[in-house]
Amino acid sequence: MSRSAFLVVVLSLACAGACAEKSDAPRSSEVPDAASPEPVEPPSSPPAAPSDAPRAPKADRLVVLAGGDVNLGRGAGQAILKDPSYDPFRVIAPLLDGADLRLVNLESQLSEQEGETQHPVNHLVFTGPPRGADVLARAKIDLVSVANNHAWDYGKSAFFQTLENLERAGVRYAGGSREPGRMYEPTVIEVKGWKVAVFAVTDIWNQGPIQEHEGKNHVAWAAHKLLEAPLAKARKECDLVFVSYHGGGEYQDFPMQWTRSFVGQVMGAGADAFFGHHPHVPHGVAWHGGKPAFYSLGNLVFAMHSDYPWTGTSFMAKVTYFADGRVEAEACPYSILGHVPMPFDGKTKLARERMFREHLKLVSASTGGSEVGESGELSCMPLGPRRPKGKP
Repeated sequence: MSRSAFLVVVLSLACAGACAEKSDAPRSSEVPDAASPEPVEPPSSPPAAPSDAPRAPKADRLVVLAGGDVNLGRGAGQAILKDPSYDPFRVIAPLLDGADLRLVNLESQLSEQEGETQHPVNHLVFTGPPRGADVLARAKIDLVSVANNHAWDYGKSAFFQTLENLERAGVRYAGGSREPGRMYEPTVIEVKGWKVAVFAVTDIWNQGPIQEHEGKNHVAWAAHKLLEAPLAKARKECDLVFVSYHGGGEYQDFPMQWTRSFVGQVMGAGADAFFGHHPHVPHGVAWHGGKPAFYSLGNLVFAMHSDYPWTGTSFMAKVTYFADGRVEAEACPYSILGHVPMPFDGKTKLARERMFREHLKLVSASTGGSEVGESGELSCMPLGPRRPKGKP
């Protein structure tokens, strides 16, 4: 059997029963205009008051787990309305439990719309119910990005409701604020004595040019000049600095040039890791001075698109930071059944792991290349910079 035929067979096995729902059509209105002017620079915010609380001793290591798009609207939203204890993360709980800090992109608002979780006419407009915040909290999600193209689907009121519901449930967020201009400030979390700053931005806006929309005052746009000073400040004050980015071309296997440029800018400015999403398919892993940039983590809790098989298979980025400066990165893959991420298992487990490993190597070639090792616990695969030919 040829390699291409093998991949088709394995993909068919991976998405059996999950390909029926066609969730997202291509959205030409969401493709960013690289030449469009950036939003007006926000007013400066007053500096936060220094905390007098002593910091906990810094642990020897910190395990960070980052995932892609989580949509708690549509079918997932209806399931939550019917059963408040519903948990689409339940099957990957062992993976989540093994991390100290968990980050995802929240691809839906969490607002009260009288039982509606998707617009009756426009299926590209959706929201999760308020209890979606509790779903995230039960799954131990520590922080979500709210900077994405669906942040304003049901308007400003629903966006503010989203922030309120996350606060109520104790889930932190980045990339959005009620107070104009403060969305460019990082959200700082202290975990096991590590001080971590998280920035979140979007390069896609569904309501037309963001510089002409009220959302520019509340949702962070992916403009490096607006992040430059906050990034520099966070680099001085925090142990780790992460950038969550929503952008690129949907269903494309390789990143757009504007995304590559932005990655180079923020990694050059001192980010310790870059976590991308929006394409709905996994992209490659790049390395900047030994620091990983995950161009797209694909879907996490999001129904796959039947026309694009890789919307039904992706991975979470697992990065372990050691107090002595070492960094270890892994890709932990899964398939999606409906909108629920499912670990590789059963008779097709080895075939799926082999398929995913080869695909990740392929798409990483366009971002500078990444070594992808053999799978271990929970199918996680070690990652590293590509070694020059002839070197062990």
